[in-house]
Amino acid sequence: MRFTDNEKATYLFCAQLSQTRTIPLTILEWNTIVKSLGCHKLQPEALLSMDSAALLNILTQATTSQKTKIINKIEARRKLGISMLELEEIIHQGYGIMFRSEMPQRIKKLTQKYVPAFFYYAGDPSILSYRALGVVGARDANSDELAQTEIIAREAATQGVIIISGGARGIDSTAVDSTLQNGGKAVIFPADGLAKWVKKREIREYIKNGQLLIMSTQKLDAPFSGSYAMQRNKFIHAPSDAVLVASSRISGEKSSGTWEGVKENLNLQWSPLYVIGNSEGIVKLKNDGKAKLFISLEDVYKVNTQGSSKILSKINQKIKDLVECAESEGMDKKTIEKLFLDQLDSQFKLEKKYHSEKPYQTPKSEDFEQLSIEGLVTKD
Repeated sequence: MRFTDNEKATYLFCAQLSQTRTIPLTILEWNTIVKSLGCHKLQPEALLSMDSAALLNILTQATTSQKTKIINKIEARRKLGISMLELEEIIHQGYGIMFRSEMPQRIKKLTQKYVPAFFYYAGDPSILSYRALGVVGARDANSDELAQTEIIAREAATQGVIIISGGARGIDSTAVDSTLQNGGKAVIFPADGLAKWVKKREIREYIKNGQLLIMSTQKLDAPFSGSYAMQRNKFIHAPSDAVLVASSRISGEKSSGTWEGVKENLNLQWSPLYVIGNSEGIVKLKNDGKAKLFISLEDVYKVNTQGSSKILSKINQKIKDLVECAESEGMDKKTIEKLFLDQLDSQFKLEKKYHSEKPYQTPKSEDFEQLSIEGLVTKD
């Protein structure tokens, strides 16, 4: 697999490399660099050859203290040639690396502040294109909560809804196991590296069958990390169309990972919450009006598609108005249809070209020719 210079730079400066004690850039530092480079119409590949003096001038979005740390880290890593060896070895072992330019929109719901520079993954990334139900809950959930979770995950398998979860024992593993055993698909964001997971025969079989995708920003051989378990909650909540909270206590002297993830979701409004059971956290969510009682998947997706239906209705009306206006100019329907499709195709190709050339920049509306009645009626 060939990597672009942008990808090489991203990995070199952001990865936890095995054969060095140099420290990678934090996500905050990387975002600062990307923003600074963007202001000068540059991309990460420029870091591979830029000297410290030039980098200092480029870092317009960084504070004075940030500049010193960033330059020291960049200088220490730039001298290394082992990152490409690690990249090649990772691919050779059958893993993949998903950089930001390849991440689906549902992950980018996190916004750049939280989106990692890359994920390691094992499995088929296209699984993320399906409707998704996040499932979170306690490791020590009771039998009723586990039974309900199992039924819901089984129903998800029959309706083409994937399960996104953290893979921990209890609610997480119950949901994932149930959907996979019934022919469904799942995405796991574990709190450790992927190497431990792919050693399990059943995991390898599900990956081979195209049912399972495992993703992590941790090194492949990283052990379980309590702090990362908290951090990766966002990867479950944000990409999901809705999140089922099956069991949770409220954080007290000891933090509850489930509860902290729920609070973060509520604060940033990533995905609507649905609940089952009567555990402490569930009761509070219901009483505060922060979550709805789960009834069925049909109910969840009926509610969550109402906004999309309104948007689609507006688009259909605009297209209808556009066609009527073109007809009033004396154009026949076949000509209108051909020109309309030609313009859509042209705009799609422009956007695809833009994203391939500038994967780290967000396009503005003026970057593309907009579909309009003038574009239709002025065609020869």
